[in-house]
Amino acid sequence: MTIKTVAIVGAGPGGFRLVANLGLAGYRLRLNDIDDAKLTAIRARGGIDVEGTPGGFAPLELATTDLGATIAGADLIIVVSGGNTQPGVARALAPLLVDGQTILLMQGNTGGSLIVRRELDRAGCRADIELAETDTYPYAMRALGPTKMRQTTQKRWMQIAAFPGNRSVAAHKRIGPLFPQSIAAPDILHTGLMNVNAILHVANCLASAARIERGGGHLFYGEGVTAAVANLYTAIDAERMAIAAALEVKVPSLADWIERAYNVHETDLVKTFQRLSAEPDGPYVVNKAVGTLNHKYVTEDVPTGLMPMQELGTATATPTLAIDTLVEMAKLMTGRTFTDEARTLERMGLAGMGAKEIRGVVRDGFG
Repeated sequence: MTIKTVAIVGAGPGGFRLVANLGLAGYRLRLNDIDDAKLTAIRARGGIDVEGTPGGFAPLELATTDLGATIAGADLIIVVSGGNTQPGVARALAPLLVDGQTILLMQGNTGGSLIVRRELDRAGCRADIELAETDTYPYAMRALGPTKMRQTTQKRWMQIAAFPGNRSVAAHKRIGPLFPQSIAAPDILHTGLMNVNAILHVANCLASAARIERGGGHLFYGEGVTAAVANLYTAIDAERMAIAAALEVKVPSLADWIERAYNVHETDLVKTFQRLSAEPDGPYVVNKAVGTLNHKYVTEDVPTGLMPMQELGTATATPTLAIDTLVEMAKLMTGRTFTDEARTLERMGLAGMGAKEIRGVVRDGFG
């Protein structure tokens, strides 16, 4: 079935960028958020004005807090409200879904599709739907006003996987035309273990904590990634790739991912992030550090990124000293346990499983 109508759940920057890009591409769009204040300006304008190439006016047919109205008749439902919200969104969607609809988590973080499928099942959802996730967000754009944006960078490479993985090719055939840079990944281990936010965000935030809590404002990557932070990135990346290897999953290294996504490869990570932050329309040129650790770069990427990687490390007997250290530092520095949000093996439906059993679940589903 060809996708014509797209419902976007989440009216943050990610949702607005989707409206801008998919609206210009001719899709019928609805936008939903629980906070109507986020919808007021775009509803009044009827869409988003986009500068750059492509540019023009991206129309939006509905902006509402009514989730039922948002997804009624929608072919594709893109959930872009953040990893911590995915369980609640799944529970809200469960009684509203109908056969033939597709849910796309953008992004799934690590284990997102497992969490959502479990919540849908618990809520009694019987609709025959497709569930898929991406490993990253496809666009970088610059906000010029409440309903005006400028195109800057599109990633050149992005993975889409379905849960269960035996439906990934079919899911990508349907979703792929919306995101021409995407490829079909074999399963959600490939997307979940390519969660670069978990690698990049937490280490940088904790290493720059004093500067952040004094007000932030510096270039998060261009100034925040020093040699020491790059060493942390390398250590986390090595553990992520070791977990992937234990699960027989092939994932690119961080440096290789940056080259695939942005066609940038410098002699070291410090120079790489300086270049990504310095080019006029580079993806990180306007990425400024905020003035608090109470930000999704910690509060989302610890429990939905690093902690499920820890859990997969435990399940496969793969040491995760660097990841463990960052998680404990994040708990101590924020005074949080992340207990309510953490993606444990139990919550992902993988309790008691080893590598072989986990591969079976992500390939064939929960059964």
